Amino acid sequence: MTMDSVLVAVSGGADSVALLHMLREEGRELAAAHYNHGLRPEADADEAFVKTLCEDWGIPFTAGRGDVAAEAARRGAGVEETAREMRYAFLEPVRSERGLCRIATAHNADDNAETVLLNLVRGAGLSGLCGIPPQRGHIIRPILHLSRAEILAYLTEHNLPYREDASNADTVYRRNYLRHEIIPALKTLNPALTDAVTRLTGLLREDDEYLTALAREEFRQYGDGASFPAKRLNSLPKPVASRVCRMLVLSVTGYPPERSGLDAMLDISAGGNGRRRDLSGGLTVAKTGNTIVVTRKTP
Repeated sequence: MTMDSVLVAVSGGADSVALLHMLREEGRELAAAHYNHGLRPEADADEAFVKTLCEDWGIPFTAGRGDVAAEAARRGAGVEETAREMRYAFLEPVRSERGLCRIATAHNADDNAETVLLNLVRGAGLSGLCGIPPQRGHIIRPILHLSRAEILAYLTEHNLPYREDASNADTVYRRNYLRHEIIPALKTLNPALTDAVTRLTGLLREDDEYLTALAREEFRQYGDGASFPAKRLNSLPKPVASRVCRMLVLSVTGYPPERSGLDAMLDISAGGNGRRRDLSGGLTVAKTGNTIVVTRKTP
C-alpha cells in the first residue's frame, strides 16, 4: 500500500470518468469500483460501461449492487440518503481488500454549492454550511475545486465517453430542482456563484475547525466516555458546548445527533439534578449530580 494508491468510485457519469482519467494520467496505483443502485432501467448498462472502460484502460474493477429503494422503504429514509450510505458501505471493504490507501469520489464545485444551499434551506449550522470537505479520513475529493463546465471541457478535450443519467433532469428531486431552477436564478445576481460559495465554505471551514479543536480539547480533558461535567459544559461558549455534546453522542452511537438533540442536552445541563430526556435514535440524556450522561437504550 502506498499513500498514492486510490480506489475511485466510478458511476460512469462525466465527473467520475474525468476523475478516473486524471488519476490514471498521474500514474497513480488505481482500482475502480461501481455500485449499482438498481434504481433506473439503465443501471445495468451503466455498470457494463464502467467495466468495459476499466478493461480498456487496464484498471482493476469491482462491482457491487443493492436494492436501494427497498432498503430506503425498510428504513423509512430518503432514497438519496440511503443510496449514499449503501455506496460508502460497499466502497470501504473494497478499498481494504485491494490494499489501497484512499477512496476518491468525483464531487465537484457545483455539487458543493448545491449541498451548501440545500443545508441552508433546512437550517443547518456552521458544519453544514461548510459544504463537502475536500478530505474526510481516507476519503478524498480531488476535483472538488473544478466546476461542472470545466469537467465537461476536459472530457471534450480528451475525447472521453461517459454516461448520461436521465434522472438528473427530473426536478422532483430536491437537488435537481435546485440545480435547474434555483441556481440559474441566483446566477443572474452573481454569475460567479459557484466560486463565491467555494470561498465561503473555505472560510467557514476554518472557523469550524477552530471551534471543533477547542471542543476536542475540552472533551479530552474533562470527558469520560459518554459523560461530561455539567458545570464545565455550562461555562463554555455555546458553539463549543454544542460540539462537546456532539462528541458525547458520537462516543455512544458513532453518528452525530440532530440539532434538537444538542439543544436538549444543553438545556438539561443548565437545569437541576435528575432531569432526563429521550432523544431520537434510542438515546437518553440525563443529569446525575453534576454530570451529563448519554446512554443508549437496549432493545
